[in-house]
Amino acid sequence: MLYLFCLIVGGGLLALSVVGGHDHGVGSDVDPGHPEAGADHAAGNLAGYFSLRALVSFAAFFGLGGLAARGLGLGGAAQLAFALVCGLLVGAFAAVSLRLARTHGETETRAAKMEGRTGKVLVAPGVGRPGKIELTVEGQLEQRLARSDDALRPGDQVIVIGVEGGLLDVRAWEGA
Repeated sequence: MLYLFCLIVGGGLLALSVVGGHDHGVGSDVDPGHPEAGADHAAGNLAGYFSLRALVSFAAFFGLGGLAARGLGLGGAAQLAFALVCGLLVGAFAAVSLRLARTHGETETRAAKMEGRTGKVLVAPGVGRPGKIELTVEGQLEQRLARSDDALRPGDQVIVIGVEGGLLDVRAWEGA
């Protein structure tokens, strides 16, 4: 019953994520090699691999693996082991793939599409730590990590002036 539940819920959420969602991780999206990452980023580095999509992938394939093991006639402990291996392999693959896409997948065309866009500050950036802004990209609202030399507060309007390592450089924006 647990395997079927994980497959239905995890598979459904995974399908929704693939069709219409963006990945929102539990950890930070800052590139660990980036100077803005700070000395305490190493502790949060592991948490960066536990994105929602990776956890949902684990649940879906844990359920699928358990059901497949049951179909093969394996016993309870073997079913659990098979389910865990399937879930961990697919979850780890999803986590690593998403992390690589965030840290190395920023293309020049994607970066160019971000420059000049305006958005709103959700979490104000501080000295040595990024904040979070919300902006519209290709018709969808996205939340992205950003840094700024300006003193910003939540709700302030900003404009993207550059992108480096997946981190947006923003300035306060008073324009219309």
